[in-house]
Amino acid sequence: MASSSPNPQHESREAARERARRIADQHARQEKRSRRLLQIGILALVVVILAVIGVVVAQNRAQQIPEAGPVPASANEWGGTVLTADGIVKDSSEVDQRDLREVPEAPETPDESAVPPGIVDPAEAEESDGPVEVVIFQDFECVHCADFEAENGDAIAEAVADGDATVEYRNLNYLDRATPTRYSSRAAAAAYEVANQVSTEQYLAFVEEMFSHQGTGGLEDEQIAEIAAKHGADIEGALEDNAWRPMVNVVSQESLANGIAGTPTVFVDGERLGDQPFQEALDEAVEAKK
Repeated sequence: MASSSPNPQHESREAARERARRIADQHARQEKRSRRLLQIGILALVVVILAVIGVVVAQNRAQQIPEAGPVPASANEWGGTVLTADGIVKDSSEVDQRDLREVPEAPETPDESAVPPGIVDPAEAEESDGPVEVVIFQDFECVHCADFEAENGDAIAEAVADGDATVEYRNLNYLDRATPTRYSSRAAAAAYEVANQVSTEQYLAFVEEMFSHQGTGGLEDEQIAEIAAKHGADIEGALEDNAWRPMVNVVSQESLANGIAGTPTVFVDGERLGDQPFQEALDEAVEAKK
């Protein structure tokens, strides 16, 4: 019986079908792998989006500052922290809290002849034999305030320590827009809590160090708390709770409404400082009371 010989054409068709089957299987596996990678990528993207939303919600919640809030122990009702040779004046406010809704809106054109509430009348200051009353409106993100502190900080500390002057700081948030984390407001609120806990000398040292960081884009709360701790205050809880932020908003809007168009703005015994150098004005006021 004769043996049959292979059919080359038949084998060629079988080999082609096998190659096609392998190619199809390979494409199916690649498509399955691609779908799996796509699903993983979408899931990862969803996780990232949810995380971002969570951060934004948390930040927005943290920035939802009440319109009314308590007056810090270290502030008068106008939001000023008064430093004397005997320490920081406490519990001097005639009200327990302030409400932003009760503060007038700032005019379109600030009246720089206006005098903010709580500033001594120049005539009364002239007749008084007490220390010269210095009031400084400042913003911790203000470069000119940092310059003022660098030039006059030692003179301020000396005048207060000698009993020749009291110095009242009103810390404003005019430059919140300059940083993404409302640094001016956070720093001003921190200053209230520091003043609640420390001496005049420690507070002045805190102010000096805070201004040494001006222009860096704003410190984080942890960094502010570390500076405060160096000068004797534990402020982490107050920063986390935004305890004094309502008062910062009140004193800032009230200052704008009463002619404080920029910082630093300084009053010496009720007179707004103009072009005269601060130390010269201070020396003249101190000498006039002797």
